[in-house]
Amino acid sequence: NFQKETLMTPALPKLHFSHIGFLVHDIERMIEFYTGQLGFALTDRGRLEVLPGKPAIAFLSRDPEEHHQIALVEGRPENAPGTLQQISFRVESLADLRALRTRLEAAGVARFLPMNHGNAWSLYFPDPEGNAIECFVPSPFHTAQPVTDPLDLSLSDAEILARTEARFRAAPDFQPRESWRKAFEQRLTDGK
Repeated sequence: NFQKETLMTPALPKLHFSHIGFLVHDIERMIEFYTGQLGFALTDRGRLEVLPGKPAIAFLSRDPEEHHQIALVEGRPENAPGTLQQISFRVESLADLRALRTRLEAAGVARFLPMNHGNAWSLYFPDPEGNAIECFVPSPFHTAQPVTDPLDLSLSDAEILARTEARFRAAPDFQPRESWRKAFEQRLTDGK
């Protein structure tokens, strides 16, 4: 009977990640941070009339194909910890990571955690309500995760690349990112 039901189940449609929403204490402060420091644009805002208290909601995006990539909703109790583990953004280069850190320092962000994951170079920092943000640059390599090595952003791009390759080359799963990507694409196609 299970096999018959499984055969009748339609194929899983392709999913594309679109946006994330989270509850906030101070929606205006959060809008200011995400628009002013991370370059998001406010696309819409209003009230969620169907929810108790009719909380405010703000929609933010940096992609003209996506009305919103972030939805900020009032309603997080003042002393409630965040439940979001992190929100991550890809940037184009290590120079972008350095520039972002300088910009955020000027805006008063004081805690940073630069990390070399082998497959990416990341800069972690909190938003005004303590939610963890990761901005990262993919490296040209793949290595099994998790990897949490320190990253020295004062080094040149060439030095970071050379140190990353030297650190992970001996790992049994080390390979060019493109090789891993093609193998993973095949796994998805094969349904494994």
